[in-house]
Amino acid sequence: MINIEWKELLITAGLDEKEADIVCMLNQTQNRKASYLAKELQLSRLDAYNTLSKLQEKGIVSATADRPMKFSSKTVHEAANYLMSLKEKQILMIKNGLKDLNSKTSSKSKDSIVTDKNTSMGPKFGVIKGRNHIYSKIQEMIDSAQEKIFLSLGSFGILHLTKSSAIDSLNVASKKGIVCEVVACLDKRTLKFYNELDKTISLKHSDNLSSQLCLQDDESVLQFLDVESNPVGKGRNDAALFLESKHFAMSQLDFTEKLWNESIKFETAIKRFTEDFIADPLKLVIGEGSFLQQISSALNLGELPSSDTPFSLDNLQSVGNTISEARNKLSDGSVSNLRLLGINLNLMFRQIGNRIGEELSFSLNKIENDFEFITEVMDWWEYAGLGVLNYDISPNFRIVANLDKDSNSDSEKFPIWELDDGILEGSLIQRFSVEDQSTIKRTLVNQDNENKVIYEILQLNSQFD
Repeated sequence: MINIEWKELLITAGLDEKEADIVCMLNQTQNRKASYLAKELQLSRLDAYNTLSKLQEKGIVSATADRPMKFSSKTVHEAANYLMSLKEKQILMIKNGLKDLNSKTSSKSKDSIVTDKNTSMGPKFGVIKGRNHIYSKIQEMIDSAQEKIFLSLGSFGILHLTKSSAIDSLNVASKKGIVCEVVACLDKRTLKFYNELDKTISLKHSDNLSSQLCLQDDESVLQFLDVESNPVGKGRNDAALFLESKHFAMSQLDFTEKLWNESIKFETAIKRFTEDFIADPLKLVIGEGSFLQQISSALNLGELPSSDTPFSLDNLQSVGNTISEARNKLSDGSVSNLRLLGINLNLMFRQIGNRIGEELSFSLNKIENDFEFITEVMDWWEYAGLGVLNYDISPNFRIVANLDKDSNSDSEKFPIWELDDGILEGSLIQRFSVEDQSTIKRTLVNQDNENKVIYEILQLNSQFD
């Protein structure tokens, strides 16, 4: 709840209504994010950042270099006194100017006001509005780079980059030896624009990459706030936050390095558009829990000592012999020994199956009718010798598959049924769970002493009717 007396005092002292509201809110609870202030004061995030930027320029608000930034304010009394002091100095400047119009003292007085603004108020930031202005700032950052430029472009950022002169600066910087890294979310409609990037620029793809930013060396960051939904629009209402802060840039550097390492090489990712298959690296989760404990148990070791223990040659030889015998048993290559080491074969086989199913679905993405798609998957399934698939449409469309499932979790057999089930699961999720088009419900049942998996496709359009 905003204190009305505080607000009126600050407005009288020279703040506008939004500025006064933010100072009052920060007086109630300091060290807050812009998004929190925007929500509490029913402002847009852009409005909040703009107002905070003005308050920082006036010396009322300070920002931390955290990610995201957090803001604090002078107390209401300090802010009012500070604003009154500025006004007094401005009046003094006018008086001096009237005394001697040819004097330069007014400029000195002006300098004193700037000096009084606390230069240690935190990272310098500002809001940039309009796509043309944003990419002009990106070009300025590229031209100022000494070591590295990192660009996260989202799905259509490459289109906007190539329409600006920033791409020329990026190509020149890369040729000069500046490390230039670009991560984008590839889209078939914009593939041709990547040809305009110089071959010396490192380029990668990341799925579901929505954020757009530019990181220059470890000094400056430009983070997009709002981007027009129409990719070919003018972008007059696009907005970005520009920050000059070494600490903030370093925190963003951690994020960008992780994003870069997890992204896929452009040459690999583009194959899904040019050759119609997924060639992305498959990253498997092989298990969970402590692998140290798993192998200690497999090697018949006790708990690790919590303190130093006296050296004993006999104990060392005894333990060594025990480990050798246990380790030799692990070398026989059995499935159960893999499980002893914490390797979850069921999970691994299902993940591999999911990937195969995703690729199968992707290869059939030109089939628009969902029922025809299911028919093709069933034909492939039977042709591959994985068994027979059945379906019915009451009450929902359901696919039923028999699984050669071994109920004994310690079986020496590889869980191939997980692979089979994973293929079916992956193909259906890839096709029907995009953008919440539908929900896939999976149920394991035992009918007539046979293990079966049932997939129901819920909330779907009428293509199965």
